Amino acid sequence: MSNEYQFKPHEQPFMVGSPATPDHPTRRKVFYLLIGIFIGITASFQNGLLVANLTQIQGEMGLTPVEGGWISVAYNMTNACITVLLYKIRQQFGMALFSKITLFSLLAATSLQWLVSSHLLDTSAIIIEPYYLEIIARGLSGMVASAMTVLAIFYCLQGMPTAKRISGLILGFGLVQFGIPLSRIISPYLAVDGQLETLFLFELGLTLICFALINILELPPGNTEKVFEKLDFLSFAFFASGLAALAVFLVQGRIQWWTTPWLSYPLIIAVVTISIALWIETHRKNPMLQVRWMRSRNIIAFTITGAVMRILLSEQNVGAAGLLANLGYGNDQLITFYAVILAASVLALVISIFRTNAMDLRRLVIFAVALIAVGAWLDTDISLNSAPYMFYVSQFMIAFAAVYFMGPMVFEGMFRAIANGPAYIISFSVIFSISQTIGGLAGAAAIQAFTTIRTQIHYADMVSSLNLGDPALMAQVAGVRRMLSTQITDANQANVAAMGQVLQSIQRQATVAAYADLFFLMATIASITTLILLLNYLYHRYHKRNPLAKELAAIAKMREAK
Repeated sequence: MSNEYQFKPHEQPFMVGSPATPDHPTRRKVFYLLIGIFIGITASFQNGLLVANLTQIQGEMGLTPVEGGWISVAYNMTNACITVLLYKIRQQFGMALFSKITLFSLLAATSLQWLVSSHLLDTSAIIIEPYYLEIIARGLSGMVASAMTVLAIFYCLQGMPTAKRISGLILGFGLVQFGIPLSRIISPYLAVDGQLETLFLFELGLTLICFALINILELPPGNTEKVFEKLDFLSFAFFASGLAALAVFLVQGRIQWWTTPWLSYPLIIAVVTISIALWIETHRKNPMLQVRWMRSRNIIAFTITGAVMRILLSEQNVGAAGLLANLGYGNDQLITFYAVILAASVLALVISIFRTNAMDLRRLVIFAVALIAVGAWLDTDISLNSAPYMFYVSQFMIAFAAVYFMGPMVFEGMFRAIANGPAYIISFSVIFSISQTIGGLAGAAAIQAFTTIRTQIHYADMVSSLNLGDPALMAQVAGVRRMLSTQITDANQANVAAMGQVLQSIQRQATVAAYADLFFLMATIASITTLILLLNYLYHRYHKRNPLAKELAAIAKMREAK
């Protein structure tokens, strides 16, 4: 687009740090939309490929689960805290420089990840061990994923019809959900025999395509102004440190258990540093975060709803997927399972874009939570013989809900922020990002804790109820002993090994029982949440009130002023 082009009033950037929204020709709109979708999918792979292949990464690098956990921490800690800084960078330096920084960071992250996976850096000339380079690569990926999501949203906004332009937000955020199922589907084909080099070479190829596309069709320019203040860096340092410490606590707590003495320190650090950051922001003349607004009843309810939804959605990524992993199913046996999840996600995104009604957002959230409840109830009927196909219906429902709820949540958050002024949008972005990232980590941590404790309880109950004189048990032990007799000649050792295998079978039964308890708990929580949201919705309907009436009226006045 020519630099001499004079933007019409309605084409001007909505706020400092965002691009202008010209009336593009249809062909250019289509290109913007396609590029936005491609960028969004590329961004989703930053976390998706890590989640899908973390076990293989650990195995290939010879890492312990604890060391593998630090790789996950590196991604989540940077992804959760970078939102604040990215917003200010766009405001002060403009979209062009922001895009270049994002692209070069993406290239650096994916190149480093590929070099580590290809073992080209396993030489004495490199003073940093590959494991630490992997952590650096994942930390960069966390920052890049957040920045790429922003770029995807802006490109999608350019490509949407004027009447549906805000739906670009839904599309941009929704595309992030494709990362895990897509990664699970393609990983068995690209990472043959556990070789990850091809997988991350694929990611590098996507990066180079993004590099070309963004340079071929740049975003329209926007306005800039000097926004950075000295206190920004102090506040960000405390805020980022707190979120990083919280990520350490949630991720490593799952692996090492929360009673590990040193884990109390990151939790204390998180509480103290985040509190200091919020205190600084509360008492600043020009805060980055509108803390008083964030503490309002409506925003707290919004945050809790978003976090609870993310925790409930862990039923899929950690619950159902965890059960199938414990039953011995790997990525190559779950391709159809994740294809079902991907199909549900795509369908939900398309429907959400075209059907989300700003005047009736709560009903859609209720529907999404109800779907999770039904899906979780269906999953309670599990056994040792459960197979992936038995979860297709339930996981389709939950995957649909995972994307479908984002539309109304994004709309509500944006409306509440915009009604108060552009300065509040950064606060919404931070709230939404943290509720999703930390909510997801908290959900995974809670599920891990619950299933571990319930497995131990069920195992203890099953073992204590064993009757060594039970003919059925003795017959089972004898059958296993006969199978082992060709490998173990000593009778006593064969008896011990046979009993060990029987106890392993009991352990599997206890694990399945624990997951059944989990699905029951998730179904119960989702059902109660649905009821609470429904009662609140009916209350407002009875009194003919729209919870967003004030915000919608304020936005309408803004449009009239233009």
